[in-house]
Amino acid sequence: MILVDTNVLVALVDERDGLHAAARRDLKRFEKKPLAVTTPVLTECHFLLPEKYLRQRLTFLLDHVGITSIEPDRPWWTDVFAWLEQYAEHEPDFADAQLAVLSGRDTSCRVWTYDREFRQVWRRPDGTKIPVVGGRA
Repeated sequence: MILVDTNVLVALVDERDGLHAAARRDLKRFEKKPLAVTTPVLTECHFLLPEKYLRQRLTFLLDHVGITSIEPDRPWWTDVFAWLEQYAEHEPDFADAQLAVLSGRDTSCRVWTYDREFRQVWRRPDGTKIPVVGGRA
């Protein structure tokens, strides 16, 4: 499963975004793979896409690409808050922390993001690298 980050969804629905072309290209590569999104990621998207037509595009994308919703299946907040504390100097947000923790709970999960911190700085709670997909860091 591929966990989709906020910057990917924003880039896919907003053609003015500098990552739009890369996101469209990557979407074609991943269209046959199971894609999932978390509630914190959707919350960030809602904030970053203030125009109604962009939110409508996001809804269309989620419905037509087959992106499913995923949430942790057992208490997770202790792990997320600990991860946020560990990386506090890099100012990660809650959505990023949840993606890192989820990728550690299910090691088959990869994260589709263009945030370089996922590749260069952040790790899963067990210290292993977060497997990242996406064409640009």
